Amino acid sequence: MKLGISYNVFDGEELLESSIRQIRNQVDYVSVVYQKVSNFGKECNENLIDNLNKLKSDGLIDKLYSFTPILQNGPAYNEVSKRNVGLILSEMEGCTHHMSMDCDEYYIESEFEKIKNIIVENDYDSSYCQMQTYYKSWEYKLSTPEEYYVSLIFKIKKDSKYVHAHPSPVVVDPTRRMSEITTPIIFNRDQIEMHHGSYIRNDIRTKFENSSASVNFRNDIDKLVDFYNVWEYPNDAFLAGLPSSFHKLTKIKSLF
Repeated sequence: MKLGISYNVFDGEELLESSIRQIRNQVDYVSVVYQKVSNFGKECNENLIDNLNKLKSDGLIDKLYSFTPILQNGPAYNEVSKRNVGLILSEMEGCTHHMSMDCDEYYIESEFEKIKNIIVENDYDSSYCQMQTYYKSWEYKLSTPEEYYVSLIFKIKKDSKYVHAHPSPVVVDPTRRMSEITTPIIFNRDQIEMHHGSYIRNDIRTKFENSSASVNFRNDIDKLVDFYNVWEYPNDAFLAGLPSSFHKLTKIKSLF
């Protein structure tokens, strides 16, 4: 396996370096497809480009690619297009396998190494796992983990591409569904989890306002931000959604 990973970046870049470091020893090629303007026309953080260039000079990133969204086509179109750019970059580098990630996604290296070996030994062409979501810091996780999945490693085939809302063996982000899959493996939590820092942000408002899913909670953004900024444990977390809702948290020893 020659594995390429591509990060989809607009905001949350404060989490990117640590995310890469968790798995860099298990990855052959890392690209970052970034936007200076969000899918809603918002300007990126003024330090984003400098931060990305530093990570590249430090050897954590192999390739930076600036992506310009077509705003009139909508956020889902642009997200799928970004993920396909990342796939093409991996393919051009000679990678046999590819994975798309966001800045706030972390993995345990030993778990990641094991599932890579399982995929190679059994020639699976696609893989999925469940996730654990965190709120405010890596010390606070949802007491009841979310049930949906995240796409992991895909085998690169001649006609491989991300297709919005393509059929998938499990419920995953509709922008992260690959065509041409026939032999998937669905890992259980004992094998690997994605640790999702979805609510760990320096600027939570930027996340909410530029999320592809914001149509589901746009009227709640002020309430979500105000709650987040004054939140203290052991209060429940207030999560964006349709509808936005409260969730119990468990305090743990931080893994990251």
